Amino acid sequence: VVIPTGIQLFAFVATLMVGRVKMSLPMLWIAGALAIFTAGGLTGVMVAIAPFDWQVHDSYFIVAHLHYTLFGGMVFPIIAGIYYFYPFITKKKMSKRLGKWAFWLVFTGFNVTFLPMHLTGLKGMPRRVYTYPGDVGWDWLNMISTIGAFIVAAGFVVFTWDLLRPKGNQPKAARNPWNAGTLEWSHDLVDKGWGSRSIPYIDTRYPLWEQDKLVERMDAGRYYLPDAAEGYRETLITSVIDARPLQVLRVTGPAWITLAAAGFTGGAFIFPTFHIYWPAIVCGFLAVLCILYWLWTSTAMIPEKEVKDVGLDLKLPIYISGPGAAGWWGMFITMLGDATAFASLVFGVFFYWTASPHFPPMGAVHALWPISLGGGVLLVLSWLAMTAARRLNANDRTKAARAALIAAPILAASGAGAMVLALWLPGLDPTSHVYPAMMWGLTVWTVAHVSAGIIMQLYCLAGTIFGKVTPRYDAPLWNVELFWHFLIITVVVTVAMTAVMPRLL
Repeated sequence: VVIPTGIQLFAFVATLMVGRVKMSLPMLWIAGALAIFTAGGLTGVMVAIAPFDWQVHDSYFIVAHLHYTLFGGMVFPIIAGIYYFYPFITKKKMSKRLGKWAFWLVFTGFNVTFLPMHLTGLKGMPRRVYTYPGDVGWDWLNMISTIGAFIVAAGFVVFTWDLLRPKGNQPKAARNPWNAGTLEWSHDLVDKGWGSRSIPYIDTRYPLWEQDKLVERMDAGRYYLPDAAEGYRETLITSVIDARPLQVLRVTGPAWITLAAAGFTGGAFIFPTFHIYWPAIVCGFLAVLCILYWLWTSTAMIPEKEVKDVGLDLKLPIYISGPGAAGWWGMFITMLGDATAFASLVFGVFFYWTASPHFPPMGAVHALWPISLGGGVLLVLSWLAMTAARRLNANDRTKAARAALIAAPILAASGAGAMVLALWLPGLDPTSHVYPAMMWGLTVWTVAHVSAGIIMQLYCLAGTIFGKVTPRYDAPLWNVELFWHFLIITVVVTVAMTAVMPRLL
């Protein structure tokens, strides 16, 4: 933690040294954040020394250290961000006078509260106690901290009032009230039905400072994608290194269905925490329906033309599929994170194997390996069918692609069922020992992903039938095929861990 954070902090300080600092309200709060976070970092280095940590572990010294890092690393920067972007959101600035009062109250009160806690901890006061003897020398230190806490509270009261007070009679903020050099402040704060009229060509780090008449040219529509002739929300997809425009991406518009999907998804996860399962199942089902409806009606739409004149004598394709598409990379990055989570489950099995002398326990019942291997083979065949469907469709063999898309979910469902039966039939009880619990955990993870993969395959099948997926416009097939590439690795590892590995331990 120390090395990257130290580099980051020195970069911040160097930026302030070589720049022209204007002590506006956001800068004031950031300066306070740097000061407080630096102090918290220094005590963090102290805690990293084992003999010192032995002395102060679980004491009020740790309380002080944590709050110095949290306030400096999060609270102060968030408040600075609120002051900075408040004009962008509300078109009004917060009060400079009240902001300074809030800062100095919070900054002073914070140090009065938590600086003495270092000494309180060194004098032996443990964390999480609400009473203590009166003759141990902690009382006057805690009194100082209590006074400081009231000062901090007063500062937050001032900040909250400034944030929420009516500002109807206050003049609107200027378009770029901080004279910032970054592009978000090119946006006109006056209410309009759009954001930026055109997407500018940027060749400097601070375009509002270093590119003459940039805002005027943006407002005049003299850059990329001026206006919205077709009535769609569009943006540019560019190359990673040099931001070279590659594609016009049509993004989804406003819709209530996404809010419904979010609400049902939340219910599917929240209800089980209260042991309420049927509403969770219903919410999960409705969430899937909402998501599928949104995908079908709002994403990967077949455009009315192949290319579009985006301005500055440049024409770009509207629809791209495969490794050059944003959706493909979204799936790739998502599955990388998913694979990391699965790897943690696999690590858990080996952790128990190395940490416990009875893993698997003596006389443990194992998965039926012929059924488990058979399920794995069926899932491999489903993966091959999915890959074949994408390639057959690309070669304009639509009927063969549909046949593969019909076979793929049938094979997948059969394989998933076999993996469950391989544990169910011999009677592996996940509540009896951590070994069967881990085997079921791996299997449930894989079967859940196979279920999602089946829904994706059926979605692609429907796309080929109703014209959403064609040999030319086949982004869903590419994305689902990529999902199955990751999934088949999960399947192979799960079969190896449940059917083969236990017999080798």
